[in-house]
Amino acid sequence: MAPGNIPGILLFLGSAWSLFLKIARPMLLFTSVKFREREQEIAQQKTSRNNNNVSLSIWIHASSLGEFEQARPIIEALKKHDMNHDITVTFFSPSGYRIRKYYEYADRVIYLPLDTKANAHGFLENINPDLIIFIRYELWLNYLIEARKRAIPCYAVNATFPRSVIWKFIPTILRSILGLFSEIYTVGKSETQLFKQLNISIPIHSGNDTRIDRIYSLVSEMKQSPGIIRKFLPGLFDSSIPCIVIGSSWEEDERIFIEALKFMQTPIRLIIVPHEPTQEHCARLKELLPNSLLQSEVELIEDQHIIIDSIGKLLAIYSIANAAYIGGGFGAGVHSCAEPAGYGLPLACGPFIERSPDAVTLHEMEALEIIRNSQDALAWMNAICAGAMQKAGEQSLEYIESRRGMTDIILRDIIGID
Repeated sequence: MAPGNIPGILLFLGSAWSLFLKIARPMLLFTSVKFREREQEIAQQKTSRNNNNVSLSIWIHASSLGEFEQARPIIEALKKHDMNHDITVTFFSPSGYRIRKYYEYADRVIYLPLDTKANAHGFLENINPDLIIFIRYELWLNYLIEARKRAIPCYAVNATFPRSVIWKFIPTILRSILGLFSEIYTVGKSETQLFKQLNISIPIHSGNDTRIDRIYSLVSEMKQSPGIIRKFLPGLFDSSIPCIVIGSSWEEDERIFIEALKFMQTPIRLIIVPHEPTQEHCARLKELLPNSLLQSEVELIEDQHIIIDSIGKLLAIYSIANAAYIGGGFGAGVHSCAEPAGYGLPLACGPFIERSPDAVTLHEMEALEIIRNSQDALAWMNAICAGAMQKAGEQSLEYIESRRGMTDIILRDIIGID
């Protein structure tokens, strides 16, 4: 890629943004514990590229843990193809960085310094990547400008159209910023259409979420390892009671199902997996949910409801469900629907699905029901017990099956690996 012309307005905005961040940084250090933690870590981290026997140096940026899961199948496929690929993974969010800072398939996992001109210049000088991949929707203006100056190909992968209100008022600026990418690979045709409406002068490709490939692989492994869940939920396999998993739940999700249970005439079991399974929250939930046990108390399950009071088990628990409700749809947005869809389950969630392309499409396919209150929850549970949701489960599985393979497309088109 040859160095391209950078619009003067972007150079001006890059300088203005850089100045703003320099002014704001001391205030953020004083007011935000997370930001202070982030900046202290940046001051100590090493960003030098490993020049020994490197086949290709690749920088992949993921804002947080969700975006990292989209990057993960790409990273692992790259290392599987050639262990001498030098891979740098950057995070913005402490939550993602803390969990994945020792990720074995990356040569370094670090925070991305603030988007100033000086930081962008110094970071790219040290890393010196052969290509850059930004996951989903992050737009780091000065890093994109610096990459263009250095003629480093930069790709947006699993891209969703930036939905901040500000871009509605300055679409020409957004078009110019997006034009700094070499190519954009979206997560679906609807997102592609939004990008193309801007008339951006770079290739825009309709694709699928690379995370689907990882989900398919993990679900396949889980189906072959039923002993995993037998170990921490003993006795559950011997039960004929229909089981609904309430995954990544928040208080409003839990409330409507506990209320709906009062009117159920058919036996049913809930397994509730809170998004934040604190000791206080799980104890309060146990009080509200009659005939329930905490998973940490379980010796043998009979007809009780189960509250999972630890993390990291949700994917396995979906494997024993007859249906899944995904939490978050009464707050900032529904959590991941793709994992339970991988098991071919009928799905449901709260009403706020706009930020989840998975949820929107699954709803259009009639695989996912929208639940707005306890009456909706009651009707959905009754339909599950009556065996009336088989078609929804088939559509869930079709959603996953038909969207596999995006990782291979990215490796072929961007990296040149067949």
